[in-house]
Amino acid sequence: METCLALGVMPVWTTMIARVMFCSCICWQIALIVLMPIFGSSGKNTNICNRKNCDVLKIPVNLCNNFTDPESIECQIQFLLRNEVAPIVAHLHDRLSESHAFSSCRMSKVEAYLEKSRNEAKGDVADLWNQMLSLYNKKLWHQLTTELRADLDKPQFVANLNLKDLHDNFISDLEHKINPLDLAEIAIPVSKFMFSKGKESAYEFLNNIEKTVSKDKTATARIHTGQVELRLAHQDGNGRLVDIKKVRGLIESTQKEIDDLYGVTPAHAPFYKVSARFLRELGDFAGYYREALRYLGVEDANKLTHEEKHCEAVLVGFAALLGEGVYNFGELLAHPILQSLNNSAEQWIAELLFAFNAGDLAKFYAMEPQWSSWDDLKKRKEFMLEKIRILAVMEISLARPAKERRIPFKEIASKCQIGINEVEYIVMKALSKGLVEGAIDQVDQVVHVTWVQPRVLDTRQIREMASRIAEWRKDVTSMENIVASNAKEILTRT
Repeated sequence: METCLALGVMPVWTTMIARVMFCSCICWQIALIVLMPIFGSSGKNTNICNRKNCDVLKIPVNLCNNFTDPESIECQIQFLLRNEVAPIVAHLHDRLSESHAFSSCRMSKVEAYLEKSRNEAKGDVADLWNQMLSLYNKKLWHQLTTELRADLDKPQFVANLNLKDLHDNFISDLEHKINPLDLAEIAIPVSKFMFSKGKESAYEFLNNIEKTVSKDKTATARIHTGQVELRLAHQDGNGRLVDIKKVRGLIESTQKEIDDLYGVTPAHAPFYKVSARFLRELGDFAGYYREALRYLGVEDANKLTHEEKHCEAVLVGFAALLGEGVYNFGELLAHPILQSLNNSAEQWIAELLFAFNAGDLAKFYAMEPQWSSWDDLKKRKEFMLEKIRILAVMEISLARPAKERRIPFKEIASKCQIGINEVEYIVMKALSKGLVEGAIDQVDQVVHVTWVQPRVLDTRQIREMASRIAEWRKDVTSMENIVASNAKEILTRT
């Protein structure tokens, strides 16, 4: 051995081992770089070192099973050196083609639907389909979801679209790839389309979607809101709700789910909207007013069209005027939705609301030709008169300084445009409703007010409040000066 090394000749056995290791490295590289990723993704049996694959590649079985057999090592080396890599690569290429074919078959349903829809569409709608096809092929699920939600809000896109087919051929493939809340938002318009074809199928569809998004609380609440919306659309020939008890139960259970959510979520606005609609169907003006204000408080005004804003303003305005126990209009008057009434035939509603908030009887009577043209308001004229008179009592009390809240009967009678003998009744109404606190002195015919319910003030009322605060500041400063000037005398006497 030493002689051979000295002459620069390596032993034969060492050379054989080196050649085996080199060829083995080639095989392992092929397996790690090409074989494992392909066969691992195909889901098929990928064991190439078996008799079947050896027969296909014309490789001796013991080549894969016994690389260290001393008796056959030389023949194995010769085989590896005689272009053994070429048939392996050819076979891997065939398997790769099979894998791609398998993947194409799996995706062809969605791609075929998108391509067909794109080819049948025209103009901008065709571009929308092409964009979705591109995003789907790139597997950009978030961008695809955003695009799909935006397209479903476009009338030109859904005009002649069968949304059930859209779900069966496209959306169903995305159910486990996209955000659960996005899936819920996409499923709602699909359910409405299905509802127009068959009510029970729409209910069942949302029930199935609910199971898919059950782990997401916000998405679950959104689906339940969609179920309420479908139930509200189920009416008889006279326009009355068919499933009142079912709807009430769904709203109560969904309300608990909404209350358990942290902060304001995308599920809040739709829920308050359907809840307000349900109360409107029942004729509960006060309840509708409360829920509608909640809805307007969390809804993005930019999502509403001018017509939707106008409709909401009219409905909420009527609810404020006719709602039992609604005496605080400040939040509504400060909301920009009332601006949608400007320069319209219903602009008088906003003006009437301001008159109520100020307890202005003169303006109320002056606007009677306008509001009396609406039957709902005309039938409840006496109720509205009582409400605005109670608001007038509140306004008188709020406008006075705290130390001057002895209000004569005559002043209340003048403000409310009633007789002296009716003043006590109106004041007692305000006291019983908890709007003011105090006492009635019937002998001296004065009302002592000690507290007024807090209200959302308008600009005029805020100016009056600022003026009173300025006067109070002067009184405090004056008292401070008196104490400072007489402090020496007080300290000297003590």
